Amino acid sequence: MTSDVRIEPAATRIFVFEEVYQARAAQEQAEKSKLDAFGTLARLNPLNRPKHDTVLLSKWELRHEPFWHVVARREVDFNHEANYSLPITNPHAQRIEVAGRSFEVLSAGNKPRVDLPCSEVCHRKVEAIVYQDALKRPVKSAALQNYVEKYKATEQEQLQLSGAIEPTLSSAAALQMALSRLAGEAIDASAIHEDRYEVDKLHLYYRPVYAFEYVWNPAGKVGVIEIDGLTGNVVASGEWFRDKIDRVMTRDMLFEMGAEVASAAIPAGGVAVKVLQRLTQ
Repeated sequence: MTSDVRIEPAATRIFVFEEVYQARAAQEQAEKSKLDAFGTLARLNPLNRPKHDTVLLSKWELRHEPFWHVVARREVDFNHEANYSLPITNPHAQRIEVAGRSFEVLSAGNKPRVDLPCSEVCHRKVEAIVYQDALKRPVKSAALQNYVEKYKATEQEQLQLSGAIEPTLSSAAALQMALSRLAGEAIDASAIHEDRYEVDKLHLYYRPVYAFEYVWNPAGKVGVIEIDGLTGNVVASGEWFRDKIDRVMTRDMLFEMGAEVASAAIPAGGVAVKVLQRLTQ
């Protein structure tokens, strides 16, 4: 029995969110929170703590950070052996005949019955939805899902963004997360006839983030305040990414996967995996 992994031709797509908060509004938000860039202990130190006139803006940028949205399905056709207990209402019946087979009536007090063994022909569908930060940070999936469901994003055939960060989590690794979840679903079957995996979405999203670097002159310390370009939320313990994508990234460059990746994603001993649709086609 072969498990097929089918990746729909339109599954691999790149989207870019347009910023809701403009640079001026983001900077105003950052200025209100700039003293938090050096940690809580620094602010609570009565002898040496940052003040508004000693913390100055050094530089700022608008960058775009990636995350993955993967939707995959598993559909299984299988048989399940079962035993149905059929109550018998005729008090005189000693056995019943079904399709040429005879079954003895079993007495269970005043509730006679017949046990009918059968093979159930079954079809089961399971879905896995993954929202995963592409920089391998512990960003809550609910926050990423909120971006996709609430804010407008424009599809891009190639990536040419100022300040875009290249994913450190590959498309293959993101796909593996979804396929592993599906493969982990136990199928109570006596025989599996077909086991199909279909990838409906393997989307790479880029969201806008403003980063403001502040210098606390007396202490010689540097801190970063991040402002979410969609929600306006403040991240006080931000970071400054020095490495950015410095070239045009095509869809094929960002999405790469081979049959060996799909095989690794489905930990079923002795099951061959065939990729029916390459991502780069």
